[in-house]
Amino acid sequence: MEIPQTVALVPAFNEAPRLAPVLEVILSSPLVQKTIVIDDGSRDNTSKVAAGYPVELLRLEENRGKGAALQAGLQHAPGAAFYLFLDADLLNFRHEHIAALLQPLQENEQVAMSVGIFRSGYKKSVNLAQHYFSILNGQRGLRRSFVEILPDLGWSRFGVEILLSRYAALAGLEVAQPELRGISHVTKEEKLGFIRGFDYRLQMFSECLFSLFNYKKMMLRHPGNVPPKVLAKLR
Repeated sequence: MEIPQTVALVPAFNEAPRLAPVLEVILSSPLVQKTIVIDDGSRDNTSKVAAGYPVELLRLEENRGKGAALQAGLQHAPGAAFYLFLDADLLNFRHEHIAALLQPLQENEQVAMSVGIFRSGYKKSVNLAQHYFSILNGQRGLRRSFVEILPDLGWSRFGVEILLSRYAALAGLEVAQPELRGISHVTKEEKLGFIRGFDYRLQMFSECLFSLFNYKKMMLRHPGNVPPKVLAKLR
């Protein structure tokens, strides 16, 4: 079986109303050879929507969080040169954003990961959050050599982006931050209403803070493929 050059991983939890436009952009991009949707225990028609497209669908029976969904996707498709992590609720997502995430990896072998930074999107609150908390951005490109030494992501839930960025720094790896112009995403409040959305946002921040303050301890418990010389820095 031929190993694809670039695999896109799309974790999705209750994203049936928003998933299709994202998949249409990914699937029409000549830069992506395989797309995997990981339905993280959705209670809506997320899997049904994904099944209507030429993607590989992984269905987690219960919600295990974004980190576990991405872990499942990586394990399902080993050996690709590059991996794209793309959220299922993106707005104004275009081919140029895929190219921007891949370009630093393709042009510089020293770059282990690219982290997209939203710029000039029409939602000012999202732009502001991206400016000050770019470490939380889920639109990323990863080189195979980085994926092959990752810790287990399964525990991290919404803290997975913090874990990835902190680990890259710990391992002394280069990270690029390409601008993704005009892109945005649907907020939790828009999806769920103000009260439920705000509660969900608090849960997300709680999981991010847990990852920020506990990633070293959790990496020792769940080292995955972390090299011994990097593990030694955690002790």
